[in-house]
Order: sequence, then structure tokens, then C-alpha cells
Amino acid sequence: MKRICLITHCEATHSVNGRVGGWFDSDLTVKGKQQASQLSSKIRELGFDIQNLTVYSSDLKRAAQTAQILTNGTNTPLILDQRLREMSFGTHGGMIQSEHNKIMIPISPNGNRLDHRICKGAETRRNVAERICQFVDEIIELEKDTIVVTHGFAATFFIAAFQKIDISSMGYINYRLNPGSISILEEDNIFRSRVIKLLNG
Repeated sequence: MKRICLITHCEATHSVNGRVGGWFDSDLTVKGKQQASQLSSKIRELGFDIQNLTVYSSDLKRAAQTAQILTNGTNTPLILDQRLREMSFGTHGGMIQSEHNKIMIPISPNGNRLDHRICKGAETRRNVAERICQFVDEIIELEKDTIVVTHGFAATFFIAAFQKIDISSMGYINYRLNPGSISILEEDNIFRSRVIKLLNG
């Protein structure tokens, strides 16, 4: 059985300061670092032996810091990958959230949600889905369990890609995943069925 432990990064400064995230490179808060320090025991209880696994993480600081705290004191390889980044909000990254909310365009005027950019320079849902699907296709071929640290909205596309949902059907999908949450994804050895064993734990 192939298992993926999908972790969303812990509490970050941009969230508590009311700023837009995306590729804005914020740090973990003190609370976020405490949350990250508790992840190791939690994933061990879920049956993952971090000593014998590889951890993949978004290269943005809040995710990388979560992964670094998780692997602290171990010889576990940590690989940073840009494809696991959150959706980019372009010129609005780091902007005061309330200001962003006033000027963004949340809904496509032509109904094309997949290719719509909510603000200047932002990624589309298709952009995010394509890079994350590429990553998922690569790691699903690995023989052993894997730990992945990413971001809340990016994790939605990760789960969808794991379940082989076609990108053309990802325009409306969204899971609400909390900072520091754990989701467990499993592929069985017989039918190759892909199961969400735990969501937002």
C-alpha cells in the first residue's frame, strides 16, 4: 500500500497580520513553531516512521520551516520543491487582505474558473493544478510512504491529483484545511483504489 502524509504548513505571520499569502514569503509564528514541533508524534501515531521516509516541502519559508522542525534531530532527507507552493497572487502577495478583497475579481466574467486570474500576475487554478499534478505523478511511483508539506489551497489540488481528478474538473474544488493539519492518502496494492483516509486531522 502506498501512503502519503499530506501536511499543511503551520500558522504563519501573514495570516495573523492580515496579509495576502500566496508566494509572499512569511515565517512561522511562535504558535506555528509549537504546532510544527508536535507534528512528529502525531504522524508517528498515524503509522508513519519519519526516520525511514523522505519529506518533500514547498520551498516557501512557512512550509520549509514546518518541514525543518518536523525533521529536526533525524537523518530524514528534506527536499524542497517549488511545485508545492501555494497559488501565487502576483502583485497582491503581501498586500493587506482587506485591500485585496476590495479590488480582486473573484469570479471570471466569462465563467472560465480554471483560467481566471483574480488579480494582476496571479496564477490560475489551471497553473497550480498542472504543477502539482506533475509532482504527484512523480512521487506516486515511489515504493515507500512519503511525507509532503504544502499550503492550504495547494493541498486541495494535491488531493484532487492523487484521486486522478482531471484538471478540467478542478475549477470548483476546494477543501478547507487548517494550518498544521494532516491528511492521509492511500493507494491499495490490489485494485489501486485511492482513498482519503484522513482529511484535515
